[in-house]
Amino acid sequence: MGFLNKLLHRHKSPFMDWIQIEVTSLCGSSCFYCPHTIYRDHWHHASMGLETFRSISNDFKIANLIFLQGWGEPFLNGKIFEMIEIAKNEGSKVGLTTNGMFLNQETIDNLINLKLDILGISLAGTKSENHNRLRSGTDFNQITKCLLDLKEKKAQKNSAIPNVHLAYLMLRSNFEDLRDIIKYAKEINSKDIVCSNLNFFPSPELRNESIFLDEEKTSYYSEVLKGLQSEAKNNAVNFFFYSPVLPESPLSLCPENILKSCFISHDGLVSSCVFTNIPLLVNAGRPLPKRIIYGDINQQSLPEIWDLASYKSFRHIFTERQKSITRDIDLVVDIDRFQQSDEGKINECVNGDLDDLPVHCSHCYRMFGV
Repeated sequence: MGFLNKLLHRHKSPFMDWIQIEVTSLCGSSCFYCPHTIYRDHWHHASMGLETFRSISNDFKIANLIFLQGWGEPFLNGKIFEMIEIAKNEGSKVGLTTNGMFLNQETIDNLINLKLDILGISLAGTKSENHNRLRSGTDFNQITKCLLDLKEKKAQKNSAIPNVHLAYLMLRSNFEDLRDIIKYAKEINSKDIVCSNLNFFPSPELRNESIFLDEEKTSYYSEVLKGLQSEAKNNAVNFFFYSPVLPESPLSLCPENILKSCFISHDGLVSSCVFTNIPLLVNAGRPLPKRIIYGDINQQSLPEIWDLASYKSFRHIFTERQKSITRDIDLVVDIDRFQQSDEGKINECVNGDLDDLPVHCSHCYRMFGV
């Protein structure tokens, strides 16, 4: 009977592109645009325990990629190296995104030895003046030195991984810095650049930094980004950017890839994406984003949560919307880079209908592909 139960469990298991896990909600930085900074007094500060992580790891084989990223700095979880090792031992491709301030020699050695696949570095400038101002508590020059140390150490150990991915947040006040991003990527030996929009506004004034709301300059932003894309191609660098133009209609599917991925918070709560699971305290005394939760990994396995009626009902909405897409959705997702793969393919998914979307999705800019 036990064998049959296990067999049935495997048969019902979903197959995901990735499982995104928030190993901690702690962060020592104070990026001016981040919910962690703006909601600091209402934040649930904690880290995922190793026992919880081990319980999730039983289902890692159902995903191509385990990505250790949420609303905190992964290296502030004291068990992060053990977590990477557990995931790698399950045969998973493993990645994380960091602010880059903890990449000392010991950490670099550990990441290479553990064979971490993807190391994402959050940037808000290619010069210290902009980056340090926008991401208070981090230092661009120190991050660059650490990445050069990583480059050297990888060469010494003849290791191709971890692959360094530059995650650049595009703002009105740092957009011109992007002109140096290809040169910077070549310097620190990064083959992948992802340029994202500021698309969540925990305070109203942040809208003034969003480039897709800067309608008078969207043509200029597009021209610069397409020029950088050509430059990147000539330098064998993968350059992806989310559109600086806000379309009139939403996409058929969300770029968060909710049909083939999920997000698990540091306290084990499962949601469809990171934006619906911000770790805020209940009864904070002010209107705050609500957590949209489908289950608790401490009480049920991930496949069991995936199969719950409420979660299936949510995904069914997008399964129906997917039918309007002329291309196979598998062509739209790039697993190796944890992102949508091509702007043109995303634009082909425009559906034009908001009526059938859940309320929290219909109000989200991610549904518009920006």
